[in-house]
Amino acid sequence: MKRTPYLFKKEDRDHFPPFPFPNIGDFRPKGWELTESYFVDSSGFGSDNEPALTVRQFLKKLQDGFGYAIIEEGQFQVYVGEFKKVK
Repeated sequence: MKRTPYLFKKEDRDHFPPFPFPNIGDFRPKGWELTESYFVDSSGFGSDNEPALTVRQFLKKLQDGFGYAIIEEGQFQVYVGEFKKVK
């Protein structure tokens, strides 16, 4: 199982869904710092006015060069952590 965040590149936007992010739970890999977390609808049936971001809304938040991983998972939503590389 992959235990490091998925390194996002802006050209990846065309390949969602499904999420390519590993589920690392509360594990924090060495060399990565959690900078943000996003509550995201993983079912594909959410709408823009719900608390969880839709895939489309979430994709707008992804930053080139940052890593992303699922840090918590429910039945229809996930928390996706945004990580940056640190020395």
